[in-house]
Amino acid sequence: MIPIILVDAKADRSAALQKYLSGAGPYRVITSASPEVTVSRNLSTNPGVVIAVQEEGQNGLVFVRHLRENQIGLPAIILAAAYEPEVFRSAVADRAEYLVMAGAPDAWYPVLVQLVENILAVRRVQDKVLFLEKKLNLVGSVTRHDVLNQLTAVSGYTELLEMVVTDPQMKSYIEKERFALEKIRRQFQFAKDYQILGTEQPVWQPLSSVIRRAGDLVTVKGITVTDNCGTAAVLADIGLEKAVAQMLDNVVRHGKTATELRISAREEGEGGLVIFEDNGAGIPDADKERIFERGFGKYTGWGLFLVHEMLSLTGMTIVETGVPGKGARFEIHVPPESYRKEGKPKVT
Repeated sequence: MIPIILVDAKADRSAALQKYLSGAGPYRVITSASPEVTVSRNLSTNPGVVIAVQEEGQNGLVFVRHLRENQIGLPAIILAAAYEPEVFRSAVADRAEYLVMAGAPDAWYPVLVQLVENILAVRRVQDKVLFLEKKLNLVGSVTRHDVLNQLTAVSGYTELLEMVVTDPQMKSYIEKERFALEKIRRQFQFAKDYQILGTEQPVWQPLSSVIRRAGDLVTVKGITVTDNCGTAAVLADIGLEKAVAQMLDNVVRHGKTATELRISAREEGEGGLVIFEDNGAGIPDADKERIFERGFGKYTGWGLFLVHEMLSLTGMTIVETGVPGKGARFEIHVPPESYRKEGKPKVT
């Protein structure tokens, strides 16, 4: 039986609605005349629905808001005696459906049942998606762990072989083997990074802090990194740090003659513009669009593809506008709601 919590101070209407709902489906209707009713942990984890009345003398929004403040995500329906724009907006803000009890009960009872069925159908789909996500995450993490353990063993034996082998040709084979092992390791790292994309809530992050943390993840030898971002901050998830690390790694691997990387940020229109600019070999015009495609380029071919995917999660876009032969220039466009100067909140 699917629990339905009905909060209504009018006993006759509550009893009639309870009877109707009980006969309309596999529902166990729990009634209460007070919005202060306590929702047990058992009810909050079941695929149930809350129905709360909003009219003179009782405020169903109070009950729904109490649920949200206590991190209870039970689907909710606000039953209103009449349409009120403010109440409607508040209901939507608290992730609740809104239904006006217009006319005789027979007119809106079926609509209410349909709303309940739609909510439960969505809940079933969400639960199935969560279940599949857990399975995929488990398979992915276990597979990566086991394969990387074996990869470590193979790498160790490869190093031992390199110490005892003296034949130049055999040494060249071992070097190719080490290159292949490193490529496999990077592919598994990519799989891990891609799997966790979008799993964290965005937070405001000072760009200078992100650049500093990203620098700890990448070995940048022979390249001077200059941070001119000042107090600029962006709203993004933890993937931003990895995206910046990939940008640094891209300069090391493909900059060739690069000796300097300048990172700056400024307001652009209503949003922001973050620029990565080096003095290396640059990118040919024919490749400017393709560099963000999966599999393009040397090594894994996923570096800039992953950067593009990470940034797109929070509405950012990236383009390459450098001059071939004079250096690469990547411009990251940040939407207005995701860019600000620290200490200077954006006015909305």
